[in-house]
Amino acid sequence: MRILPLLSLGLPLFSTLARAAEPAAESPIDRYGQQIFKSSRAIGMTMVVIDKHQTQMRFYGETRSGSRQPPNADSLVRIASISKAMTGEVLTSLALERKVRLDDPLQKYAPAGLALPAAAQPITLLNLATHTSGVPREMPGEKPQDTPVFVWPNVQQRWSWLAGTKNKLAPGQRAQYSNLGFDLLADALSRAAGKPYPMLFQEKITAPLGMKDTTFHPSAAQCARLMEGYGASPCVDTTAAIGSGGIYSTPRDMQRWLQELLYPQNEARRQLRDQTLRMHIQRAALGSLRGMDVAGQADQLGLAWIRMEPSPDSPEIIQKTAGGGGFLGYAALAPRNEVAVWVGLTRSGGTRYQHLSNGVNRLVAELSGYKPAAAPVSAPKPVSAKVKSARAKT
Repeated sequence: MRILPLLSLGLPLFSTLARAAEPAAESPIDRYGQQIFKSSRAIGMTMVVIDKHQTQMRFYGETRSGSRQPPNADSLVRIASISKAMTGEVLTSLALERKVRLDDPLQKYAPAGLALPAAAQPITLLNLATHTSGVPREMPGEKPQDTPVFVWPNVQQRWSWLAGTKNKLAPGQRAQYSNLGFDLLADALSRAAGKPYPMLFQEKITAPLGMKDTTFHPSAAQCARLMEGYGASPCVDTTAAIGSGGIYSTPRDMQRWLQELLYPQNEARRQLRDQTLRMHIQRAALGSLRGMDVAGQADQLGLAWIRMEPSPDSPEIIQKTAGGGGFLGYAALAPRNEVAVWVGLTRSGGTRYQHLSNGVNRLVAELSGYKPAAAPVSAPKPVSAKVKSARAKT
């Protein structure tokens, strides 16, 4: 009599076991992470993903070619131009404290006795932070031979150039990506605060968030953890590129920064976040825009951040691109969907930026509940860091 009940349960029991034996579906984070790493031909790659209070990290490849050492949460990276987003945050903090105004003229914070070129409209701090100052991308002139990135020009050199330039600057009329402009902005913020910029940066950014490895002047121990890629620059002090790209950091510290952008600690920091991510200029209001469509169309310009409007297959994305010293980086936020992704990778000779930014944008879209327009081919199932490292070497 007991046999019949057992037989009647046989089929459901088999089906349950069969379902349990099926491989788990690959997560979007692993699928896109593998795709970005493979298509970008990176030597090493780190990725931080925040999805509705859940934070995950992924690591691929090697810290340097042939090392067989996979990256980890404390690997040192150059965040390059994502530094500009942090400069924008320092500007916002000082504006909220009423120590500066966004429409303050740059002349107000120029070195004593130095007069900037006369113009129909003066360069403002907001012009510098939105790449609408008219200042060129890099300082004209020949950089000294064998000079690494992020160490030229220094403060005196850039202000001397600006005071003596004969170029006709037309602030507010056009947008042109400018590293030089962000270094001048950081210099101005330092003078407004009455303290060296590294001290101001620590006070406003790294200390409140416990970002212990985020710096302009890494120690020998930190330099030993620096990842290296094609065109790598030496691990040196980069305070010359104070506002544009000189920051070193780690995935662990970048996680803290991204978390604060999505989930501020308190109301004061929420106000800081909201003003930092605020957009100030519509693309349609500009005569032209150059150098800011790398990761997608720049529809609005903020304080270093760029907003890409939502579409049927993607949410609103606020993003910042980066590259230099052997690194590429990209930070993309969908604040309304509580999603943020940052990737830092060391490039090889064949690396192309769009493989990085396109993959991250699609990951942000999928985590936000959208179906990306061009879904990538599924990548191989993730393997251990040691195996990935060995494969990268071959």
